[in-house]
Amino acid sequence: MKKQFIIASTLLMFGMASCDMGQMPYDSIPTEEALTTLVGFEEARTGLYSAYLGMAGGSYVLAPEIQADAFNAVADFSNKYGELYRWMFESNLSTIETIWANCYGAIGRANFFIDGVQKIEENPAIELTEVQKRQINVYEGEAYFTRAYCYFYLTTLFCLDYAPATASSTSGLPLQIKYEPKIPATQYPGRSSLEDTYRQILEDLEEAETRIETAINGITDNDRYINGAYVTVNTAPKNGGNYITVDVVKALKARVALQMDDYEHAAKYAGELIDSKKYPLVNTEEDFKKIWKNDGGTETIWQIAMSSADDAGVPLGTIFIGYPTTKKDYIPTQTLIDLYASEDIRLATYFGKYHLTVSSGNAADIYFFNKYPGNDYYNALGSETRYLNQPKPFRIAEMYLIAAEANARIGTAVSVDKGKEAINALKKARITGFTDATYDKESLLNEVMNERERELVGEGYRMMDLKRWGKGVKRGQPQSKGLVLFPGQTTTDGLDRPADDQRMVWPIPKGEMDSNPQLAGQQNPGY
Repeated sequence: MKKQFIIASTLLMFGMASCDMGQMPYDSIPTEEALTTLVGFEEARTGLYSAYLGMAGGSYVLAPEIQADAFNAVADFSNKYGELYRWMFESNLSTIETIWANCYGAIGRANFFIDGVQKIEENPAIELTEVQKRQINVYEGEAYFTRAYCYFYLTTLFCLDYAPATASSTSGLPLQIKYEPKIPATQYPGRSSLEDTYRQILEDLEEAETRIETAINGITDNDRYINGAYVTVNTAPKNGGNYITVDVVKALKARVALQMDDYEHAAKYAGELIDSKKYPLVNTEEDFKKIWKNDGGTETIWQIAMSSADDAGVPLGTIFIGYPTTKKDYIPTQTLIDLYASEDIRLATYFGKYHLTVSSGNAADIYFFNKYPGNDYYNALGSETRYLNQPKPFRIAEMYLIAAEANARIGTAVSVDKGKEAINALKKARITGFTDATYDKESLLNEVMNERERELVGEGYRMMDLKRWGKGVKRGQPQSKGLVLFPGQTTTDGLDRPADDQRMVWPIPKGEMDSNPQLAGQQNPGY
């Protein structure tokens, strides 16, 4: 079956191939029958959320991390993400093709949902109560958010960094904003400008925020439980939640604004989430470990629900920890380890100590990456650790870092003081005995760069950050040269690529280029 990547209509779990565009996305239910009742919308909503189990974990997070600078491949590694690690990938790399296809598949789901809402609004024969309509509007807001989330994620990999002065002439993404499963290839979208891509992202986020906020505010306490579903799942509890809330939308708005160099709005959105005090920072090692081991704590703005090991995402810890029958694929660089003070609770949480021996006989005591140790709850199907944790796409710590960076970029004395306050608050929570440090604009920016790596390592942001800062990738020094793959080579621990290297931007997948005639001549340079 020929792959069609735009408007893919698949059940979106990483590793599943795209199907023909003529197929319906929800168990082949015809469109006119699928979304005419509240139950139909609830089932479609489940499809939206199922996509995040893949998109917030697995290769979506790990592939750009392994391409970056913080990890060394072990001498005996399995070659997982090997092409990305060695910077020897082309447009036919399966990881790149699947990420592209599945993100567009999620966009197709969102378009299907939005189209369904518009149809019931135009059809007086479909009878829904006012409360049911508001509930569906919440779900519609989640669909708009999903489309924005996917388009933004794709821009960070397949597009150049956003520069306001050149965005109108820089290639963005093909934008598909209608559910059209049977359009001919001659009508597939070509690449929009990066400016237009980001404009669509911002418009979708505004639509999401408006629908979720308006619908929630219109529901009384007596209306909150309807047809077996709580509408208030979209109000943000103190310890975060499993649904897309107004706060989740605001967190993505902050992330997008920072990437667009819109520092005023980035600082505003991040600051509002911090000032809400709904997500207090923890300041003990015990409580911090609960976030990562037990999927608990107070800092998570949104984490993706997994009801059981059967209904789970893709493990993140396997390539770093290994199973009894397999070995570790990647270990942290010494350069990364050296960023942490001994009093930093992240050192003991994100890393573990291990005596590693490779097949050559070389051995050393090292730190391994242990940020995703697996929640014991998901080991119910067997005794072997599965390294499954609920993905956490948005945490309050990121908002402190966005506030610090954006305020530093604004550069006024008042804003730099606000940036210092944000970075000091985060470090005070993470480093036992830390006292407020003094920064000017430049030293604050440098510390933000270091602190983003300390806090967010392994969460999928590193390549996005390096591109935003205009930096290339210089891989860190190994903990022990005798343990790593081909030590000293320019494709392994000696890798040093400039900011304008072609592979700082991923290629549009070959399957997409072959099947979409509108993309002729629109491939990223160098591929």
